Amino acid sequence: MDQPIDKNTIRLRQHKNFAKGAVILTFVILLFWLLVNSFVTSINRVDIRTAKVFKTHLKTDLSAGGTIVPINEETIASHINSRLSKVFVQAGQTVTKGQLLLKLDNTDLTLKIANMNEEIALKENQVITRHLDLTRTNNEQNGKLELLAIDLESRQTKLARLQQLSTIGGVSQHDLTEAKLNVKRTQIEIRQLQQRKKDSAASTTAQIEGLKLEQSIVEKSRQDQLRLLTATKVVAANDGLIVWLKNDEGSAVKLGEPLVKIADTSAYKVAATISDFYANQLWQGMKAEFSYDNQDYFGTVNSIIGSEQAGILSLAIKLDTAHSADYSALRQKQRVDISLITGIIENALVLTKGPFINGSGLKDVFIIKNELANRSEVNIGAGNRDYYQIKTGLAIGDEVIISDVSAFVQKDEVRIN
Repeated sequence: MDQPIDKNTIRLRQHKNFAKGAVILTFVILLFWLLVNSFVTSINRVDIRTAKVFKTHLKTDLSAGGTIVPINEETIASHINSRLSKVFVQAGQTVTKGQLLLKLDNTDLTLKIANMNEEIALKENQVITRHLDLTRTNNEQNGKLELLAIDLESRQTKLARLQQLSTIGGVSQHDLTEAKLNVKRTQIEIRQLQQRKKDSAASTTAQIEGLKLEQSIVEKSRQDQLRLLTATKVVAANDGLIVWLKNDEGSAVKLGEPLVKIADTSAYKVAATISDFYANQLWQGMKAEFSYDNQDYFGTVNSIIGSEQAGILSLAIKLDTAHSADYSALRQKQRVDISLITGIIENALVLTKGPFINGSGLKDVFIIKNELANRSEVNIGAGNRDYYQIKTGLAIGDEVIISDVSAFVQKDEVRIN
């Protein structure tokens, strides 16, 4: 026979059923929360970067890679075949005008100069000897001329006396003729001696001039060797930065071989490269800009030429010293990102650049309103290194996530914590 159920048992069963219901309800609430949160993603404000849309004059540009190079770079080459004796500086060191950089071996030059000094001294001695010979010869010939002059005077006197006697028949015709011939002979000897004196003086003078010419040639060679001797001490022609030098002491050096390159760090230019795809958008005189260390630099494209690399154009950009920042912040071979200004859009809506989009055209961005970021399609136009132009889809003051949105790019809405 059935017994009535105890009230305690009934109460216990009710408690168990209530507990099961509570567990089921909790599970349903948790499942609903998970489902809700699977459609609405949450992100922390500190994990994102945002920017607001504003209006400005937008400079449109092309981006190019550039390298800072000095306007002037001097290469010092060797003037002789020698060897590198001593190196006093290193690459990357700043030097001043006249500072000793390298020293080449000068043993051969010193020996050549010593030999030339001896040869010049020998030529000088030969010139002195020729002068002394000329003086001695002149003295001898002058003495002979003086004696011949006396002989001529004596014979002319005798001839005059004989001519007087011939008028009275006191002398024979033979003696008179002989006296006349003696006078003529003496006159001829005097003329011959005078001519020999002239010829000897001319010959000796020519020898002296020849010796002086030889001495001059040797002296010029000696001066050239002295110049080369001076060039064995390689010094800086101007203040600058050593960008390269030959520093292996004891190595052979050939005539014309580069020894050191010094860059003038007081004035720089930019050597830039860009794809020839943009050739029709480039022109000489177009403005260029870049920033480094929170300073802005401005310049002008001076030349556009084809690069050795296929499909690449090389640009030379002269920096504007009047409006650019101080050159002292720039460094040799420093890499910079160049903006080549192609035009200006007046009163353009712009948004700061970031990884949230890439390129122009229709793009999805997230606009923040009331702690929610909603996905919206916008039309991106031209841009520069800092900003995108917003053609449609945004208004002044709209706050947009500009950091990476790849984690939730497929979501329509994102909650901002």
